[in-house]
Amino acid sequence: MAGLDVNDLVNQVDESKVSDFGSNLDSSMRVQTDYFRDSFDDKWVDLFEFTLPYLDKIVRNPKRFITTEEEIIKVEQAKKVGVETIKHLAKHTNFIQDLDEDTGDVIPSKLLNVFKEETFNTYENRFIYTLIAYMEQFIRLKLDNTNKDPRLRDNKKIDYTSTTMVGEEKVSVNITLNTDLDTSLNKDPNYEERIKKIETDIKALKLSEVYLALDKEGVAFVTNPIKKTNVILKNVNFQYAMKLWDYIMEHMADKNEPEQEKKDYQDKSQLKELIDQTFLLEYLTVNSINNKASNEDIEKAKEKTLSSMLDKIIEMNPEMTKKQLQEKLGDKFDKVKEVRMASKKDIEKIFRKYMDKYFQKISEVSI
Repeated sequence: MAGLDVNDLVNQVDESKVSDFGSNLDSSMRVQTDYFRDSFDDKWVDLFEFTLPYLDKIVRNPKRFITTEEEIIKVEQAKKVGVETIKHLAKHTNFIQDLDEDTGDVIPSKLLNVFKEETFNTYENRFIYTLIAYMEQFIRLKLDNTNKDPRLRDNKKIDYTSTTMVGEEKVSVNITLNTDLDTSLNKDPNYEERIKKIETDIKALKLSEVYLALDKEGVAFVTNPIKKTNVILKNVNFQYAMKLWDYIMEHMADKNEPEQEKKDYQDKSQLKELIDQTFLLEYLTVNSINNKASNEDIEKAKEKTLSSMLDKIIEMNPEMTKKQLQEKLGDKFDKVKEVRMASKKDIEKIFRKYMDKYFQKISEVSI
């Protein structure tokens, strides 16, 4: 084990002992992992809840469009004569059948009939009509493919074995560490109720006048890319509807397959090196106490070793939070690590607390 960082930590220890320890060290670490995570995503619930009030505003105040249809009909079928009809007859005198010279009345054979009708069949309304249908489809897919109790299972086992010779002294250690995590991914007790509320709100949208009218007409769904009309671009309600549309289009085909992985291997990473150094620390501690080292010497050894171990841990996982470290050491932190270097001081306190207990226990042992 070349290049041990703790070689210079204990001045009172014979350098030859440290050298023997490292050169004769024979260690192995077997790591077994079993990871399983159900597919679970509840972000869509928040997005649906947020967008539904804006969709409700749209269907309560839908855009209308007036359509005009014209046809030539026999005069006896005409029920109403408007300005457009008179103008058309003036331009098309061939539809005049007779003229009463005494009264000046014109007797037409045919007339232009103009039909004007108000309709909801606009592009913007069909966009919302399509979006509502896709919302229902999206929810069905989520409910059909999502476990009602999605789980996260993360089990790890580490077996560390190490032996070495320091002169004629044989030193050995065996460590077995097991971690078992089995927890629910759904932390929201109101999750199912929220989905039911969303489904109820969608049903209310489908009972609106505009939706029923378009559904009765059997209008075609709009397709991507969505036309950026002035209403869709500038109306706030439609802007949020467009964000929901984009999300559904992006995630409709998501595969709801669980993540799972099993590993069984001999670890030769920095983690093993750190445990090797911890083994050396334990040996040097016992060796120092056996030689009746002063409390000051032991304290210095702890401080130097602590600093080395902290550097190694932070180097291995610079994103580690105080809470994560606490879980490994069996204590609780009040805050999450905000800055790496600032957190180092907090971590030092935790290490020092447990190392003090360890050294105190060792000191009480008669060797």
